[in-house]
Amino acid sequence: MVKIFNNIKKNKLVRLNVIILSAILCFSLIVSFFMFSKITRDDKKLSTTVIFRGIYTAIDNEIELPAKIVKTMCYDSFLQDLLDEEGLMPQDEFNYKIGEYLRTIRDGNGWESAYIVSSRTLNYYTADGLSKTVDPENDDYDVWYKNFLATGLEYGADMSYDEHNEQAWTIFIDRRMDVDGKLKAVFGCAVYLSDISNMLAEFSQQYNVDVYFTDAYGNITLDKDGVSVGEAYYSRNYSPDMIREYSEYTDGAFYVKQYIPLLGMYLVVKNTQHLLSLRFLIMLMLYLLCYFIFLIIIVVYNLNTFNNEKIALGNKVRTDYLTKISNLNGLQDSINLFIEEEGSHHIGGTMLMLDIDYFKNVNDTLGHGKGDEVLIKVATILSKSFRGGDIVGRLGGDEFMVFSPSLKDYDSIANKCKELNNSFRFTVSNDEGKSVNISASIGVSAYPQDADNYHDLYKKTDEALYYSKNHGKDRYCIYCDIANLEKSKLLHS
Repeated sequence: MVKIFNNIKKNKLVRLNVIILSAILCFSLIVSFFMFSKITRDDKKLSTTVIFRGIYTAIDNEIELPAKIVKTMCYDSFLQDLLDEEGLMPQDEFNYKIGEYLRTIRDGNGWESAYIVSSRTLNYYTADGLSKTVDPENDDYDVWYKNFLATGLEYGADMSYDEHNEQAWTIFIDRRMDVDGKLKAVFGCAVYLSDISNMLAEFSQQYNVDVYFTDAYGNITLDKDGVSVGEAYYSRNYSPDMIREYSEYTDGAFYVKQYIPLLGMYLVVKNTQHLLSLRFLIMLMLYLLCYFIFLIIIVVYNLNTFNNEKIALGNKVRTDYLTKISNLNGLQDSINLFIEEEGSHHIGGTMLMLDIDYFKNVNDTLGHGKGDEVLIKVATILSKSFRGGDIVGRLGGDEFMVFSPSLKDYDSIANKCKELNNSFRFTVSNDEGKSVNISASIGVSAYPQDADNYHDLYKKTDEALYYSKNHGKDRYCIYCDIANLEKSKLLHS
């Protein structure tokens, strides 16, 4: 140690470097103590903003997904034709058909309810058939229907208690079904607010922050502990300022909030934590040479952590939790990205939609655990049956979709469908000896021959799928065959 000090005394350059480094360290310590408040504040702002955007995206998509599915159902020609039969066929038969349709939609998407109100008769139908006749003038519970139509908007959300369970607050997502410019019905679904509350509790625990909703006046309306909201129909009218991200630092906490239009409420994330610690400052005083290294490591680590969490949340929004393939959002984004690419019209592609036949029997007879095994097996078969560049995903329930740029000519499409039909013929059984035979119905349309955008391609593929389902199941139908059924017959595997 003495020799080291002697060498420093003899070497002016070394001595100068030691003095400069010591001065830098002392200055850094002084500045650090004075700037500690600002550092922690900036750290809170950065971490809270990143966490907030991930949570906002996850919750917004949780609400928007049912709205998108409801929108798709409003374009379903089968449902439109069925509503035309209201009053023409016996009421019991109509109740059965409309109830079966709504039950399939409800169970397939895991909703609490799916419903439709005929604009002509004001009959309110659920999975159980005719539930009631809507009377906004005399029944306070039915005011939502009048208020929704009065907004003139295409869709909206009614937040109220469940008519059959006053303790269960619910989001009713409503959408107009307009045909030829005229209102035909109002189609909607119901999601319990407790589901959203559970998401808030999960995020609060995962990120160690407070997550809740407030109204325009700052009153908490929904948090991890439950609902505290007044019954009202929330108009979708809002100003541009309301949907901007707003942040504020007050009372030692950092707040970020933003308006979610479909809920009519503000999402708020409150963070009182920061990543920098007193232990870091102590280490700063003890380790002169490690000061700058530690600083760089912490910054890089934090940025990587935040980026990874953001990517993970984004993947969660676009990946089906059970099958680990793309969900509806992931399919839409990937297919639209392909269609929007320059030259995609020349490349072309094929959209296939698959529905598992008798899947309900699996759940009813063998249990939902076996049903999940079937869904995972179907996803695995599909993933192995197509190339890496093809898009494979689950629409929801027992419906799957594939978009394949590698399938272009009619014969290749037909052969692939036959192969898939053969692959999906298998039997599922349990330990009790009960079994269910599985098969698949397939609908197909070609891009850009049948449609040049996702929406129309989806609609035509869905029509082909319904044709397969309604003509015996366990088969496929290519959309171009439907146009000339007198000259072409449905292909069988």
